[in-house]
Amino acid sequence: MRFSCKRGISSLIAVVALLVVVCLPTRAADKAGTIRIGVLQFGTVAWTLDTLKHQGFDKAGGFEIEVVPMAAPNAAQIALQGGAVDMITTDWLWVNRNRADGRKVQFVANSTALGGLYVRGDSGIKTLSDLKGREIGIAGTPVDKSWLFLQAYAKKTAGLDLKKDAKPSFAAPPALNEFILRDKLPAVLNFWPYGARLKAAGMTELLDMKAVLKGLGLEKPAPMVGWVFTESWSQAHPELLKRFLVAVDKTNAVLRDSDPAWVRLKPLMKAATDADFAALRDAHRDGIRPDELRVDLPAIQRLYALLAEEGGEELVGKSPTLDPATFLQAGGSTP
Repeated sequence: MRFSCKRGISSLIAVVALLVVVCLPTRAADKAGTIRIGVLQFGTVAWTLDTLKHQGFDKAGGFEIEVVPMAAPNAAQIALQGGAVDMITTDWLWVNRNRADGRKVQFVANSTALGGLYVRGDSGIKTLSDLKGREIGIAGTPVDKSWLFLQAYAKKTAGLDLKKDAKPSFAAPPALNEFILRDKLPAVLNFWPYGARLKAAGMTELLDMKAVLKGLGLEKPAPMVGWVFTESWSQAHPELLKRFLVAVDKTNAVLRDSDPAWVRLKPLMKAATDADFAALRDAHRDGIRPDELRVDLPAIQRLYALLAEEGGEELVGKSPTLDPATFLQAGGSTP
């Protein structure tokens, strides 16, 4: 089975995202102590912010959060660039690419969760070498970071060029889950929330992306997704940002340690089964370990060089190197 996204879909999404942002109200002046955060309607960041508010960490920190629902990542990115929100979550590749284009945005780590490569138990795929000649469904696009990591890892450990030796195809994450569960695909590379559901449904995780990164030379997982905002906003509100990040740290501690906190979140998680719920909870917890959220800048720079080599200008844009100022700080979650 071969499938791919049709031409024009990405352009249509961009247009819809722009229309969504145009319709958002803009502020003549900031409401003191309020952070407007663009959040995907069914995204996992909503779990963090909902818990933060429920625990009262916003009130204790002297700030308010205004959640602005977003239909797609493009919409959130455009909203940030247009000033309709103060903050979003996205990866540092997007931040670095925008800095190279003159848009000064910055990143603070939020999660190391990446997902993995999942196979059917009856697929006959037991090792990476077994992917030769087999179909692989991949979430995102040909320059998705997990796909690039997997390609580099396959070359290093199995001598495979997955673009040539396997049969990669690209689709949306929910579609990939349907394909593998209905035996239309033997293997999929998917983002962690969808991978958690696949494991709960009995699929085998052949490779976790954290293990892939370790195999590529990283001593510990690299935080890929984080809180993103403009330099001008962070410079104008340094104390507000600091209080917010302290509240996030407290929230992550609750989510790591408290099972009742997750029971309260269960309706928001849209987990179809108890197994789905447990898998999503455990995967989220695995992505917010405090020691792994610290940015090791030299390691991130090595990772960037690898991504630039595999993905080229289509992935990294005009920047052949990683701008250290992409990260508000390296070595902690509080500026």
